[in-house]
Amino acid sequence: MTDELTLRRVTSAPEDVETLVRMRYAMQVELEEGRSGVDPKHIIEETREYFTKQLSGFHFTAFFVQYGDEIVATGGVVVYDNPPSPSNRSGTEGYIMNMYTVPSWRGHGLAKRVLDRLVEHAHAEGAGRVWLRASEKGRRVYEQWGFTTYPAYMEYRIPDRGAK
Repeated sequence: MTDELTLRRVTSAPEDVETLVRMRYAMQVELEEGRSGVDPKHIIEETREYFTKQLSGFHFTAFFVQYGDEIVATGGVVVYDNPPSPSNRSGTEGYIMNMYTVPSWRGHGLAKRVLDRLVEHAHAEGAGRVWLRASEKGRRVYEQWGFTTYPAYMEYRIPDRGAK
């Protein structure tokens, strides 16, 4: 099954944007189930505008895992600059967001494949760390990958380029 899967970078093409919007909506419905009662449908247009704008720039990058014509997993990273700190001398970091795998495809390592590519991209952009907010269901994936868990977020410090 995984031999037929491809990982590709998301483009700003309208069909890619619509797929991102659809996948984010599915993720939000799942995360909000029974919690706030707020329907994520109310921000679909704003989400579409965000992805259209950000995918045509250079701060946001996303990847799809595709099985034939079906998108089965996705994730994105926003790379931005903070002032340098002792724990991140470049100041550049990546915020990983929008990680979602279609429920019937979970347990096949797709999130790890997307995460590998997102961290690789952030590193290539000079990030010294990446961080995210994880759902309870997703937390184990990030811990296995090497993220450290804090009360409000999880982070992975990217080793210096010269370090092994």
